[in-house]
Amino acid sequence: MSSREQDIVSAIRNQDKDVFESLYKEHYSQLFALAFRYVRNAPAAEEIVHDVFLMIWKKAEQLIIQHSIKSYLYKSVVNTSLNYIKKEKTQREKQDVYMKVSSKDPQDKDQEDQQEALLLSLENAIEILPPKCREVMYLSRFGKLKQQEIADQMQISVKTVKNHLTYGFQKIREYLGNQPQQLWIAAFILLKYLGY
Repeated sequence: MSSREQDIVSAIRNQDKDVFESLYKEHYSQLFALAFRYVRNAPAAEEIVHDVFLMIWKKAEQLIIQHSIKSYLYKSVVNTSLNYIKKEKTQREKQDVYMKVSSKDPQDKDQEDQQEALLLSLENAIEILPPKCREVMYLSRFGKLKQQEIADQMQISVKTVKNHLTYGFQKIREYLGNQPQQLWIAAFILLKYLGY
């Protein structure tokens, strides 16, 4: 670094506004052009250069420049531009996901709402069953166990297993009311995959 540049750095460390403003004016147009080459957006390029100088001013006391002020400024602008591009890309990706979700077919949304309401009804229906009956229903529908296997596992008779299944399905049908049978069977399958 030349003695002139060392003086500039020293003055900035001492919060000399005049020296800082002169440095800004001297390098602004070149740094703006550099940032613009990366981000292809004039307001963003302007903001990048402004942020670099702001950071230098805020951290003036810790300012360490090893080679030249110009190379330090160029490197800072390039890094800030790359960070801007990265951030913009992430924002665009989030926006794309949001647009896909929000532009879903209203019919799909209605189906999802209907399915969710059905699942909630089914959960509530299962919750009102007595504990033993609930366990038999889970083992039968989700565990895919045969009636004899359920009886052996729970140490009850096969007849008791049948009674629990009959009672359980009857109560669920009553609770779900007029919902078509295939819908609440589908809800049972969904509950299995959702871990209920």
